[in-house]
Amino acid sequence: MNIRTIIVDDDLNSRRSAAAALSNESDFIIASECEDSDQLKKVLKRMPADLVILDIELDQESGFEVASWLRDEYPEIMVVFLTGHSSYAIDGYDFHPVDFLTKPINPLKLEHTLSEIRRRMEKKNTQQEARLLFRTADGYRLIDVRDICYVERNNRRNWIHTENETIRITNDTMRGIEDMLSPHGFMLVHQSFIVSLYRITAVRDAGRQLYEAAVRGSDKSVPISRNRYEELMEALRRINVK
Repeated sequence: MNIRTIIVDDDLNSRRSAAAALSNESDFIIASECEDSDQLKKVLKRMPADLVILDIELDQESGFEVASWLRDEYPEIMVVFLTGHSSYAIDGYDFHPVDFLTKPINPLKLEHTLSEIRRRMEKKNTQQEARLLFRTADGYRLIDVRDICYVERNNRRNWIHTENETIRITNDTMRGIEDMLSPHGFMLVHQSFIVSLYRITAVRDAGRQLYEAAVRGSDKSVPISRNRYEELMEALRRINVK
């Protein structure tokens, strides 16, 4: 399990120190180092990340502002705050970070933080194994829920989209399908779409108060109804915090 990590700090020496602290952790991959949120945004458009180590006291902005943006745009990314003043921790808990690290980084504290990050990653990567029985035009088919990216209703027909194929199912309603899938981490985010929460990699503003989700394993974005947006974001935060 590789944990793709981005370090955001406007001080070069601090970035190097944070990278050095992780140098002996083979599962933590330093994907990029950024000095501000502009660089971070450009990096996240090019590559996915699991963790952002974020300095609270950036030169041009507050790390809390960056964390707020991350929470809205990339709720699946874990955040660890880096600070020279432990008093900032009180204000930072509103952003649900994994932890706070004080400069210079204490090795014992770092070990505890990394253990918690690994635990959360394992939980995110371990979707409950289950094979569910769906009706198809040819009869019935057992499908592993871990293979499902999303379910779509189109032209009065229901379709299961996996990474490798699209399967037409004849189960009657999206609500009925949601009842089958919701115990396994799925959510109805639009009247025509049920998506795996574990496969959402980003939630984007599509304009006109509309949103869409990028889904791992699919080239197609899933639309999100305005009235389901807040519920979806809260569900993603719960997955990330547990």
